[in-house]
Amino acid sequence: MARAVVCITPPFGKIKPLSDLVVFSDVKSYIPEWDTPDYLNACRKYAMKNNVYLVPSRFVVNNILYLCLFSPKGEVLGIQGATYRNLYNQAELSQYDKIEPIQTPIGNIFLCVDVDIYHPQVLRIARMKGAQIVIASQFIDSYQLSRHMLTTGIWNAAQSNGVYVVGCCNCFSAVAAPCCLTQDESGYLVPPASSHSLFAKLYLNKLNKSEFGGNLPDKLDLRIYEKGGIS
Repeated sequence: MARAVVCITPPFGKIKPLSDLVVFSDVKSYIPEWDTPDYLNACRKYAMKNNVYLVPSRFVVNNILYLCLFSPKGEVLGIQGATYRNLYNQAELSQYDKIEPIQTPIGNIFLCVDVDIYHPQVLRIARMKGAQIVIASQFIDSYQLSRHMLTTGIWNAAQSNGVYVVGCCNCFSAVAAPCCLTQDESGYLVPPASSHSLFAKLYLNKLNKSEFGGNLPDKLDLRIYEKGGIS
């Protein structure tokens, strides 16, 4: 498929028509382990009911923070654990040791868990393994949020690796892409906004026309990162 239509919504929220891929944006840091089985079962039913690929909120199994991808048939197509830990959970959680994009009919998807988005080697390995779409799901304490986190996170990942990066957390939603694929060359298909809802069309065939780690346009306006209430 040459196009993927992604929708970010609060957990179990209403989906935009024609959506292929739904990502839950949660205000919680993660689903606790004791609640994970029931939560994932509800997610499975939601994916089947709405006939979509679904990336639920972050959850914990065996002391590892995970994301997973459900198919429209309710099957788990793949899981990805956090290879790095946030400061607030490093004492209680363990690290995952694999980086594996998931092949689907709507594109090769890499699930980037929490602070992994700030470690360039994680994204580079995923890209070299064929990732086209990165789902970066994280939790950020509001007092830590700054425009620099956007620049070093989802925006940098898109520019350095030539991929689409769908970013969602408790503080913002956005879609980053190589600058040459965005109308204003800002590197954002959907600029960061303090919202838990988003809708975007990702044209995967255009990624072949963007350079892998290509040069940034000379007219790039860095003030774009202050839009949407992110400062």
